[in-house]
Amino acid sequence: MGLIKKKMELTFQPKIKMLIYGQAGTGKSTLALSAPKPLLIDCDNGVHRVNYGHIGDTVQVSSYQDVLDVLKEDLSAYETIIIDTGGKLLDYMAEYIIAKTPKMGKANGSLTLQGYGERKCEFIAFCKLVNSKGKHLIFVAHRQTQQEGDNYRYVPLFGGSNYDSLVTELDTVGYLEANGKDRV
Repeated sequence: MGLIKKKMELTFQPKIKMLIYGQAGTGKSTLALSAPKPLLIDCDNGVHRVNYGHIGDTVQVSSYQDVLDVLKEDLSAYETIIIDTGGKLLDYMAEYIIAKTPKMGKANGSLTLQGYGERKCEFIAFCKLVNSKGKHLIFVAHRQTQQEGDNYRYVPLFGGSNYDSLVTELDTVGYLEANGKDRV
């Protein structure tokens, strides 16, 4: 069998990995919860900000190990895993990495350069784990404002300077903003 394939012979990844970010209160979590059969993993205890009518099954976690434990449960009722917020999940990953290998952390609790590399590997492994379970994966993140000269730009609060290497694992990144009552 040759390597060249006709379009009917191609295999496609039917599950997506995405990041939705924006200002607080714009409806990021609500949008994520509109995905098929969602399970919300509430990393920052923010589910109380979501309209009660939109909330479905939710797991409130306080560590990365909690998240890993959830992924060991029977998830057959769900098609989508939502991580709210992705930034807090990355913080939990950092704590997890430092607890396993203290040399990956600095005295102030932040990661070393080697630790950031390890977190990237852990993030990739996490995405692969969710994918292996046949689930969509949606990260929700807040935005931060960066000034470049006279211009401002909004970037996800997701991984800091490690953002570019993390986002390459995702299929799409979307910015959500409110224009009056409309969400764009």
